[in-house]
Amino acid sequence: MSIDADLPFTRDEYADRLRRLRAAMASADVSVAVLTAPDTMAWLTGYRSRWYRQHTSTSMPPAQCVVLHVEEGAPFLIEAGYHEELARTTTVLDDIRTLSTTDETRESTLGEYVAFLAEQLRPWAGSRVGMERWSCIPSPAVADVVDEMLDGLGCRVVDVTLPFRGVRRLKSPAEIGKIEAAQRAADAGIRAILSEATPETTELEAWGLYSLGMVRAGGEPAVLHETVAAGSSVSALHRLSGHTRLGSGPVVHPDMASAVDGYHARATRPLMFGAPSAEHRREVAVAAGAYDILAEHGRVGAPWRVLLDALRRHFADSGVDGSGAGGYELGLSVAPTDWVGEFCWSLGDDRDDVIEAGLVTNFESWNSLILVDTVVFEQDGPRFLSSLPREILEFS
Repeated sequence: MSIDADLPFTRDEYADRLRRLRAAMASADVSVAVLTAPDTMAWLTGYRSRWYRQHTSTSMPPAQCVVLHVEEGAPFLIEAGYHEELARTTTVLDDIRTLSTTDETRESTLGEYVAFLAEQLRPWAGSRVGMERWSCIPSPAVADVVDEMLDGLGCRVVDVTLPFRGVRRLKSPAEIGKIEAAQRAADAGIRAILSEATPETTELEAWGLYSLGMVRAGGEPAVLHETVAAGSSVSALHRLSGHTRLGSGPVVHPDMASAVDGYHARATRPLMFGAPSAEHRREVAVAAGAYDILAEHGRVGAPWRVLLDALRRHFADSGVDGSGAGGYELGLSVAPTDWVGEFCWSLGDDRDDVIEAGLVTNFESWNSLILVDTVVFEQDGPRFLSSLPREILEFS
């Protein structure tokens, strides 16, 4: 089957990623890696699907992975036979190995999948095999059977979650371009809420306004539900949007993300109907002031502790209770996962490492109001991506 793949990056970029991943394998003394995390497969090969059998019937076990050797040959993808076209149109790989027992009406059993994987790994029997133990795929039941198979081949399983995620931490210019595009889409979605919502609009309806505005601006849904929370505390932003009307409370927080080719950006601003109170203006000014601290102290090569100490002083001096700040790595994530990257930082950290060029995180600054943006740490200083003002935004 000869089909041209529609790839989000150049083949040269994927070749560089393979080189870097193999270097991580060599450092971890791993000869073979079996990649099962959806984001790792996408990062290395471009492969993305909307169905990874994460939580399916026990008769439909996860049956896809990417296998690569630290030195020999090219990586290959194992997938169900009826996904061959999907695989060939979304991956840089030429070697697609399908399970012959599968078709549009029949899934492989767990035994068939593990036996097929064993045959592909048999030439490397006795090797140290890298597995992503912190991946949600495969399930523990499937992982146990795979481990038993590897033990039968004389292989030793090594957890490569951290070294493999570490390879992806610093973003290339092309990856940052995807995140920038995602940010523009997220901003457009929030502006759509501001321009079209009324006090009678429900949270879910506002979420729909956001989604349409975001998609029209070139974005795609994030892996985690983007919530709109009306009249809620910051801690309630982890709940799902519901049928509460936006006018039920003094503030609306659209806690949003957008993605482009799986690469994520974040944006949150407090929204209000009518003029904010003096106290609300003071609170958001304190949250916004933390951005100036990050701009001054978040320099490439500077110790994280210098930035964190400056932020702690800022909030301590503000007199606003419940204030804080932090962030986590942004980049590639693929549903059904609900997290983006490994790197996290917060005011509670006690760390000795330095800020690196190419790191992209969100920046959350909060008290009873919250501001969220996306920041790229660059040689010339940190760069915030959102074009939304860092203040309370009033509905039209």
